[in-house]
Amino acid sequence: MGSQTRATITERKTRLDGSVVEYACEPLVVEEGRRAVVRYVAEQDRPLEGTDLVLRKGTVTVGHFWTDRPYNVYHWLEGGKTVALYVSIATDTTIEPAAIAYRDLVVDVLIRPSGAIEILDEDELPPTIEPRYRLAIAKALETCVTEGRRLSAEIERETRAVLRT
Repeated sequence: MGSQTRATITERKTRLDGSVVEYACEPLVVEEGRRAVVRYVAEQDRPLEGTDLVLRKGTVTVGHFWTDRPYNVYHWLEGGKTVALYVSIATDTTIEPAAIAYRDLVVDVLIRPSGAIEILDEDELPPTIEPRYRLAIAKALETCVTEGRRLSAEIERETRAVLRT
């Protein structure tokens, strides 16, 4: 889990306002049309807005993406230990060998190793958001709140499996 290796897959986030942000990542698992797991190493400290968390330079992010779930999960590790899980509520996820693309639905959920859950950015949702997006947000929040421990265990297991290979 050292430094960044050559990035060969693009993570493309499209915001509700149509703006696009791209991240270069290392692919760990890519099952086209189904799921992907990628890795990224932080190059500088980054405070997580709205929380007391700071992702330190060298923090490893293992991103988990699925085409059939209304969220992506970022597993943050420092020195091999979980810092937190960051659930980004998203829809319209596509997975191809060269790129993972999705529509970001603003709301995020931070799940700490203690099991504590923080819902972030709900106040930033536009009042005119489409009903299908509201439904995706509701489903993702329900999963995080009612199945947070199961989701955390799944992500821990999947991350450990891909980092061993």
